[in-house]
Amino acid sequence: MIFLQPLLLALGVLIGIPFIIHLLGERKHQTLSFSSLKFLREIEQDSLQKLQLRQWLILLSRALWIGMLVLALAQPFISKGSGYLEPGILVIDKSYSTRIDKNFLNIEKSLIENFPRWDIITYNERTISDSLGTELSENIETNKRIAPNIILFSDFQQNEQNKEIIEIIGSQSKKFHGLSLKKNKENLAISKLHLIEENDNPNDMKKLEIHLSQNDQTLISPAVYINLNGTQVGRAAINKDGYGYFYFSVPDNDNIPCIVTCPDDEYPEDNTRYLVIKNKVQIKILCVNDNTESGYHIKALRAMEQIALTVITPQKLTSVDLNDFDMIWFSNLYALNPAMMKEIMTYAHDNPLLVTCGSNITYPTGWEAISGDLRQVKNENAFFRVENIPGIALNEDLLIKQYYQSSKEYKQIIWELATGDPLLTEVENNIYLLLSPFHFEWNEMGLSPYFTRVISRLIEKVLDVQELSYETGETIPIKELFSKVITPTGEQHQINGEFKNTMTPGFYSIESANSKTVVAVNIPENECVQTELKDNNITMLEWDEKTISNIEEQIKGRNSQTIFYILALLFIIFEMALLQKGERTK
Repeated sequence: MIFLQPLLLALGVLIGIPFIIHLLGERKHQTLSFSSLKFLREIEQDSLQKLQLRQWLILLSRALWIGMLVLALAQPFISKGSGYLEPGILVIDKSYSTRIDKNFLNIEKSLIENFPRWDIITYNERTISDSLGTELSENIETNKRIAPNIILFSDFQQNEQNKEIIEIIGSQSKKFHGLSLKKNKENLAISKLHLIEENDNPNDMKKLEIHLSQNDQTLISPAVYINLNGTQVGRAAINKDGYGYFYFSVPDNDNIPCIVTCPDDEYPEDNTRYLVIKNKVQIKILCVNDNTESGYHIKALRAMEQIALTVITPQKLTSVDLNDFDMIWFSNLYALNPAMMKEIMTYAHDNPLLVTCGSNITYPTGWEAISGDLRQVKNENAFFRVENIPGIALNEDLLIKQYYQSSKEYKQIIWELATGDPLLTEVENNIYLLLSPFHFEWNEMGLSPYFTRVISRLIEKVLDVQELSYETGETIPIKELFSKVITPTGEQHQINGEFKNTMTPGFYSIESANSKTVVAVNIPENECVQTELKDNNITMLEWDEKTISNIEEQIKGRNSQTIFYILALLFIIFEMALLQKGERTK
């Protein structure tokens, strides 16, 4: 067991108190003369010795239970017998909330320096949880680790990603420890801005919905301030549920930078949100699907504010005017009559047409010019990785269950698999082919913000529209050659394709010979402040800023606090029994 010197000193003082009281409490005896010693001689000498022994036992048990309580409160660890800590795996949270915390970065550096033989696995807010699980499994298998030590160093934000990662790590090792660095001060963050168009508003005003997150230490009802075009225009009160609203009007057809801040915060890095307000007509998309509510792509399209989505079955195609829509999306190669196929191909002369290869294809007549001859590739035991999605970081690769290979020669490959096979291609002008159904393994639990962004980038590519909102780390596609990008810090970059240096939140100005656009870049919503995630299945470590050996001792040892509580209770019971027996003797 390991104890600090101040603890030993306090322990000695507390245990010595009963002895001091006992010694100081000894009374001085006065000799008295009796006329007869008849009754005193009847007291046996051994009875007096037993009485004296009982008093010492009471004193000793009292000192012992005091000592056991002190030791229990110190939370001691019992060594497992080996002085050598077997190297394991450090899983480090590199999400935005930890990158802006200097204390977290200092501890991370100290951990890496003092655990040089441990393997390092990192993740951030864009990491797919199952990919991290695969990396852990491969590390354990490659190094032939049996029940490896794993330390998760994170701020343990209470979001779905951290819950999944904790579950995955816990399934890989029974020696799973967590090291948490949480925010102990008031921490507020504007986690979401939502611009609402109200058709029944007589003054044609826009409504800005604001959601504010708070941690457990925050006990205030703050206000947020709205800044438009560099001028503060008002404030919005936030209710107890963290929501507030602000009404304002803007000129038509104007991109207006909007900043929303909350000054009542001791961690200002994550409490500002940026928004570019634009009066734009919604994109009208017709999605043809045999089930009008199935498919994650339909849910994603419904979740996007700029999309006006209409979903119909193939049988209802004759009842709509295709020219009413900016884009048509077929969820499969459906059997259509020749007249309808001709009408669809005519539509594609001037408008985007996207065709998805579904789970089961019967090769209906009319689609050969778009799809070519298809051969299904399927692997039940693994997933296929998608790479090179414009506007999406490399560590956000999709994982799919199946895809098709086609004999068709493509005008352009937009999405590509790690195998080198095309996945999303431009067949001809305005005609796009996705060689996979939307069976994305990591998204089976429900609609994720990442999946929605992927679909948003697809729409952006197909319709050639400029998105106005991105997240830190995302790639901003640049449509014109020789464009200039000005970052929030004032740096200027000449770009001929895409801009990747977007780790700073704020407004990015994109200037070219023919246009000027402003886009907003924010930290991800799940990286805004949230309450700390607590899981009873994790053995949490305590960080000692003075010595890294404290971490090693906690991993090698076992918390013996309960043992000392039990011993203290036993000594108290023993003392009470001795006192009760003494009363009967009197």
